[in-house]
Amino acid sequence: MTVQLQSESTVRTVLVTGGAGYIGSHTVVELVENGYECVVVDNLSNSSYDSIARLEILTKHHIPFYEIDLRDRECLRKVFEEHKIDSVIHFAGLKAVGESTQIPLRYYHNNILGTLVLLELMQQYKVSNFVFSSSATVYGDATRFPNMIPIPEECPLGPTNPYGHTKYAIENILNDLYNSDKKNWKFAILRYFNPIGAHPSGLIGEDPLGIPNNLLPYMAQVSVGRREKLYIFGNDYDSRDGTPIRDYIHVVDLAKGHIAALKYLEVYNENEGLCREWNLGSGKGSTVFEVYRAFCKASGVALPYEVTARRAGDVLNLTAKPDRAKRELKWQTKLQVEDSCKDLWKWTTENPFGYQLRGVEARFSTEDMHYDARFVTIGAGTRFQATFANLGATIVDLKVDGQSVVLGYENEKGYLNSDSAYVGATIGRYANRIAKGKFSLGNNIYQLTINNGTNANHGSIGSFHMKRFLGPVVQNPSKDVFIAEYMLVDKGEDTEFPGDLLVTVQYTLNVTEKSLEVKYQGKLTAGEATPINLTNHSYFNLNKPREDTIEGTVIRVCSKKSVDVDKNMIPTGNIVDRDIATFDSTKPTVLGPIEPQFDCCFVVDEDVKPRQVNTLNNELTLIFKAFHPDSNITLEVLSTEPTFQLYTGDFLSAGYTARQGFAIEPGRYIDAINQEDWKDCVTLKDGETYGSKIVYRFS
Repeated sequence: MTVQLQSESTVRTVLVTGGAGYIGSHTVVELVENGYECVVVDNLSNSSYDSIARLEILTKHHIPFYEIDLRDRECLRKVFEEHKIDSVIHFAGLKAVGESTQIPLRYYHNNILGTLVLLELMQQYKVSNFVFSSSATVYGDATRFPNMIPIPEECPLGPTNPYGHTKYAIENILNDLYNSDKKNWKFAILRYFNPIGAHPSGLIGEDPLGIPNNLLPYMAQVSVGRREKLYIFGNDYDSRDGTPIRDYIHVVDLAKGHIAALKYLEVYNENEGLCREWNLGSGKGSTVFEVYRAFCKASGVALPYEVTARRAGDVLNLTAKPDRAKRELKWQTKLQVEDSCKDLWKWTTENPFGYQLRGVEARFSTEDMHYDARFVTIGAGTRFQATFANLGATIVDLKVDGQSVVLGYENEKGYLNSDSAYVGATIGRYANRIAKGKFSLGNNIYQLTINNGTNANHGSIGSFHMKRFLGPVVQNPSKDVFIAEYMLVDKGEDTEFPGDLLVTVQYTLNVTEKSLEVKYQGKLTAGEATPINLTNHSYFNLNKPREDTIEGTVIRVCSKKSVDVDKNMIPTGNIVDRDIATFDSTKPTVLGPIEPQFDCCFVVDEDVKPRQVNTLNNELTLIFKAFHPDSNITLEVLSTEPTFQLYTGDFLSAGYTARQGFAIEPGRYIDAINQEDWKDCVTLKDGETYGSKIVYRFS
C-alpha cells in the first residue's frame, strides 16, 4: 500500500455527523486538539445539545452546530453550502442491538437512507475523505469459524441483528462506490468493539435517553439510584464465568483512532483512492462480570444485579485483533478497563442525570434555530430563577417569586441594537471609562476608539456585550443550587487591547437563599499585559405595580465617599461626599421620576489602596440595598471590589425609557489604568489571574 505525504494546507474542516453523541463528542475533542475545525450535525434523537456547549468550554473553541436529520437533503445541503468541508466522520445512526430487533424498519430507514443522502451530497460537493463508524457486530458470531478469535478484518461477515445488518449494508455501499471511482473516494471503515468510559475532565460522557442499552451506562445509572439493579443477560455462555466476552475500549482511545484514520486518508497517495477496514479494539476480552467488578471497585458501590435470559442477537465473544490498525494507522489502545471505570465514575458522580437536568430549560431566540442565539434558564419552575444568553454572557431575566426584577429582551434582536445600553451584559475588557481612550503599558501606548464623548467606554468597539461566549456548562450540584459557566476567548487581533485573554463567567444560583453569585476570572494566554475590569451591567426594577419606572424605590449605599470627576467624567484625583443615604442614615434616599440622579463611582473603603488584580479571596462586602414598598422586594448587592458605579438609568433607550431601571456596577476605579494609585488593580500580567465576585441577594 502506497502512502505519499502531501503538503500542509490551511486549516481543514471536518463535518461530524452525530457529533453531539457519545463517541462523536469525544472525537470532536480530539479533532480540535489536532488543529481541525469541526462542524457538527445531529438530530438530537439520542443526544443533547448540552454536550456541544460543554465541548466549547472543554476545547475553548466555537463549534458550529446544526440540528438536522441526515435524511433531510435540503437542510443538510445548507451545511455544505455554508462551510468548506474537507472530510466527513460519520457517526449518526441508531445503534442499539436489542432495540433494532424490535423496530428493524426504523433502523434500516434511518441508518441507510441517511448515509445515502450524505454520500450523494459529498459527491456533489467533491468531498472524498470519509471515516465511517462501523461496528464489530458486522462479524456476527465469529466463533462459528475456526481460528477467528480474536477477530481479524478478514473474518467472514455475518451480522445477527438489524443494527449489524445496517452497518454491513453501508460497508457494501462504500465498497461499491469506491469501485465505481477508485481514483477519488477514500473510505476508512472502522469496526470498533465496545466503547466505555468518559472524558477524564468529567464534562462529557455517555448519556443515553431512556433506558440504556449498554452495560456501563446502565451500571452507572444503578450506582446513582436511577435504576433499581443491573440485569445480566445470560450466565450460561461458554466463557470463564458464564457471561459474554467483549473487547472494551476507552472512548478516548477510540476517538483517537478516528483521528489516526483521518490522517491516514489525508496523506494517502493522491493518485488513487482507498476503501479499507480497520478493527479498533484492545485485543483483550473481558467478561461482563469482570467489568462489573472493575466498576464496583472504582465506584466503591456493590451494585445489585439479576441474571436473566440471553438477549436476542448477542454472541459469545467479540474480541478484536487490532494488528492492522497498529501497523498501518500507528494506533493502539493505551487505557485499560480500570481507567474507563474510573473516568465513568467521575462523569457519573458529577453528572448523575447526565445532561438532562431538572430545573434547567433552554430556548433559541431566532426562528432559524441558530444555536449560537441560546437562552438558558436555571432554577426553572422555582421561586427564584435566572435566564442567561451566550451573547455577552448576559443576564436576560431574574424572577423573584414570579416577578421579573431586571430589564431584558425576549430575543437577541434587542441586545444587538446599538442603543441597547449594555442591558444585563458582561462588561469588558474594561468596564467604565478610559480617558481619551488612551493608556500605556510598558513602553507601548495604545489608542482605543472613542465611543463616549471624549472617552472610550465599556471596552469600546471590542465590548464583550456584543461577543458570543462559549458554553455554558450547566450543573446542578445540589437540589437548590445551579451553576452556569460561560467562557470567552478574546484574541488581541479581534480587539484594540493587547494580548489574548481567556475569560470565564460563572453564575451560581441558590434558590433557597434567593441569591445569584457572579464570579469573573481572566488569564492572558498570549502577550505580556492587558487592562482588565469586568462587571455586570444589569438594570434592576423592583416596582411591581409600575414596571415602567423605578419611582418609589428606596436605596442606601455602604459609603457616600465618591470619586470626583471633571466635565468629561474622568477622575480629578479627589474623593468627595455625595448626598445619599448610607446604611446607618435615618433618612433614606427615595428615587423620584427625575431626581435624584446618580452616575457616580462610590468608594467602598477610602483607606484601602487598590493593588489587587484578583479580589476573589477578599470577603464579600455589602455595598448597596434597594427596597420597593409596593412589591415588598429587597435587593442587596455584595462585592469583593473596591468601588461600584450607581446609575439611575437616565439614558436608557432601545425599547426602554429613562429611569425604568437602576444599575449597580461593582468594579475598579474609573480610568484606573491611567491613575498611578489605582493602575495595579486593573493591569493583568502574564501568569496572573484576574478575579472578582458579585452577589445579588433578594428577600
